[in-house]
Amino acid sequence: MFSIRLFQPEDFQRVIALESQIFQEHDPHIYMELYESVPGGFYVAEDDAKVIGYAVGFISLSGNGRIFTLAVEERCRGRGVGTQLINRICDVLTEKGATVASLEVRMSNIPAQHFYLRHGFVPAWVERGYYTDGEDALVMKKEL
Repeated sequence: MFSIRLFQPEDFQRVIALESQIFQEHDPHIYMELYESVPGGFYVAEDDAKVIGYAVGFISLSGNGRIFTLAVEERCRGRGVGTQLINRICDVLTEKGATVASLEVRMSNIPAQHFYLRHGFVPAWVERGYYTDGEDALVMKKEL
């Protein structure tokens, strides 16, 4: 059975390994910066003392919630890990005063779009050429 807990520096290597398997988009060092600059907004899912997923959310300059990233190891999907992570981040954003949360998802990532739809996020607009490879992002929002 997995659990959700706050990120700790010793999780860094496992988060980076998952990041490179799943996204290959972010500079790995951004996760330590997020840990330092987003207190209480960086969570990991752990199963048998191994990090199997993570999520980061924060309050943007506009005062809205922003889910920067959410990832679950492929072999662990379908077990509720992503649901627990997104719920925890949305709860944290609500506690910090956000009334709306947004995120970006690749236009080609239909399973992720369906996941976010099931959790109350709705398509808002498309950001053209958002990703480093030129793919568009679908921005999705949720009222908290």
